[in-house]
Amino acid sequence: MTIAGGPPQPLIRVDPALAEPAVWGVLTRTAGSGEARMAAHGRRADPIYDARDPASRDTAFARLALAEFTELALADPLLQAIAERPLLADRVRVVLIADARGHRDEGVTCEAGSEHLGFRIDASRFADADRLLEWARHALGHAEDTLDATFGFQRGWDAGGAGSTVPAATQARLHRLWDVSVDARLEAAGRSAGRLVRERHRARIAADLSGAGDAAIDVVVERLWAGPRPTFPALLDWAARPATLVAETAPAGAGRLRPDRCPLCRFPSDDVDVPDPAIGDLAAAEYPSWRPDHGLCARCADRYRFAARLGGAT
Repeated sequence: MTIAGGPPQPLIRVDPALAEPAVWGVLTRTAGSGEARMAAHGRRADPIYDARDPASRDTAFARLALAEFTELALADPLLQAIAERPLLADRVRVVLIADARGHRDEGVTCEAGSEHLGFRIDASRFADADRLLEWARHALGHAEDTLDATFGFQRGWDAGGAGSTVPAATQARLHRLWDVSVDARLEAAGRSAGRLVRERHRARIAADLSGAGDAAIDVVVERLWAGPRPTFPALLDWAARPATLVAETAPAGAGRLRPDRCPLCRFPSDDVDVPDPAIGDLAAAEYPSWRPDHGLCARCADRYRFAARLGGAT
């Protein structure tokens, strides 16, 4: 792929472990309309099967996959997405494309000061060039943000394992909030199906803001979609404390967010809600600083409900 008048095209390096399934996926998807292409692949592959040495045979198949990956121009959607972002296009000289272990493992690696850009992509995406371009545009929006000093990105924030300082639920919420900002900018540039994308984002944000009313959710989504780009620290704060996001954007009385943990037992819960008055009175007698609008999980509510039947506190 050549971009007229643009920066030099980066060198493409593809992992054979990705090239083979990507090429095969394209060939089989177009088998009905591309018999000649499949036949050409067969003519090139058949002699390789006759090789007696397994290592030589594997090497030959890998080389064939890489050659056909190039001939089929499977990297073109990635190159187009890079060319659309001058900040990346002007600096990237080498593009590394590796296989991902499913969609959850996909991503982009772009270090500050480096001329290398790395993609981890599920091989199945290459069978649909339009969907691959859509994915690459979104992923590169995140990558470009991380290179902007004003965004304040904190590398390693989502490192897995016991050493992670950001809970998994907070990480997931941050990704969803950040996704809205990235796709909003794509729509503004005319590179996204805005209405459908925005509806999908609204549904995800609504699930994160359990207890908030429709008016609050609409205002939050509008802030993320049409407002100034949030900084990374702001996104992290909103993800860790969703109530802060609602309080900063939504009108008063727009709804109450349910906490992720029960205020009394402190166990993670997705069923924290305002209890019945009788149960609330018993809980307040035992915990003077607690108020009914703080909510109780179902387990604690059941404990006080049982106590109420016995006619006293637990």
